[in-house]
Amino acid sequence: MDRRVFLKSSACAAALAALDFPAAEAKGKPRGKCRLKVGILVDVLVRHTHAEEKFIRALKYFRDNKVDAVMMAGDLIDNGLLDQYGTAVRAWYSVFPNDSYPDGTKVERLFLYGNHEIEGWRYKATVAQFEDEAYRKRNAIGFHKEKVWEDFWHEKWEPVYLKEIKGYVFIGAHYFDKWHVPGLEEFFERVKDRLPAGNKPFFYFQHPHPKGTCSAPWVWGQDNGKSTALLSKYPNVIALSGHSCTSITDERSIWQGAFTSVNCGALIYIVPTGGRENTEVYHAREKVPSQMKPIINFDAPQGMIMEVYDDRVLFRRHEFTFDEDLGTWDVPTDVSRRPYSFEYRRQHEKAPRFPAGAAVEVSAPKPGKDRYGTEQEQVTVYFPSAPSTQDSPRALDYEIQVEEAGVDVFLGVLTKRVFSERYVFGEKKEAEIPVRCVFSVNELPKDRPYRFAVRPCNAFGRKGEAIYSELFGELPVPIEYIKSL
Repeated sequence: MDRRVFLKSSACAAALAALDFPAAEAKGKPRGKCRLKVGILVDVLVRHTHAEEKFIRALKYFRDNKVDAVMMAGDLIDNGLLDQYGTAVRAWYSVFPNDSYPDGTKVERLFLYGNHEIEGWRYKATVAQFEDEAYRKRNAIGFHKEKVWEDFWHEKWEPVYLKEIKGYVFIGAHYFDKWHVPGLEEFFERVKDRLPAGNKPFFYFQHPHPKGTCSAPWVWGQDNGKSTALLSKYPNVIALSGHSCTSITDERSIWQGAFTSVNCGALIYIVPTGGRENTEVYHAREKVPSQMKPIINFDAPQGMIMEVYDDRVLFRRHEFTFDEDLGTWDVPTDVSRRPYSFEYRRQHEKAPRFPAGAAVEVSAPKPGKDRYGTEQEQVTVYFPSAPSTQDSPRALDYEIQVEEAGVDVFLGVLTKRVFSERYVFGEKKEAEIPVRCVFSVNELPKDRPYRFAVRPCNAFGRKGEAIYSELFGELPVPIEYIKSL
């Protein structure tokens, strides 16, 4: 199928038109003025000029939106060495000289070390680039973290620290190891009198996700759960973290339980959740049969601006390559309300749906290769993305099912799930190309007619109505009867 032809289809036009409706999660106007505005990044991973440019682009976006502070919740650089850290620091000061706007207004820094600052000197990519172990150790931030912090940022390094900005408390915990932050409970005990009670929020940020909260249980790299147990004592805390490099277009990136936990995305690349035809389980060793290579998105840098009001906190998600908004999470400050709990959304979030006129196209069989390079005949199923509307969310991914025609029923004989290759971008950019899923001819029925059924899925298990391909193969009964099923 020619993608140019697809773009001219009425289904694609309908998809684009649907994007003009307000985002489904919009909750109304905040009460009062914005009290605080914070630009948020994580996993910047400056490693070369291209990554540095992404960082500068994001900082300029924050500057143009007049943020009061910038949070960087770990992994500012990739290899954990001094020269790279210096490059990243210079990038910061090129946008905010002396931590200030041109008029001298101060911009607060809420920065942390992540695992790459502390351990990156011994990662495979760094070893391959710098074989001299003595050189790496001599220049590794992890061995000199206090001095490096104070030399570059001109402030005292503390494993856990508290800053108050415009009357709001922020607690940041530097990365120690992948499991825990030593001394965190003791720190909270020392500062307990400075923490607000009731509905006024305060903010905690660390590099890995608190275990069992945002994006869980599917993501790798969560901590050992001690932070979750501690934060659960504070219903008005909002925790911010990263490390998993999970897309903030995935609605599981915000979680509410005993407190609120938010995944902040990543600036360098996005790793999609495993279990799809075009993804893989991160660090898994098993060889999973698949006709498609896994997607990793290096050109979809994500971040957000957090706006704090008296009655709510807004997280305005953003993608910096095409400068598109990714939607807003509207979090009430009233701690008795938890609209972003997974359980609430499983029950109440509607299924996504395809735009009117959406169609499924299937290519003719042609030679191809599976994920591992094995040559075979393949067919590709194409269909449009399912955007958000006034009363339905954007699809997270899609179920593609091969349905075999029986005498009076269609039976599902093979099911795959697939992400749109542009699910990390804004909806208009995603709608420019079709979603696709590849099948080996050997996977398809040989002796019975079949069709492809495609269903859009939300992040919480709900599937929308299917659209169908034409029928393939010889029919055992008249086609009019099959079409009526």
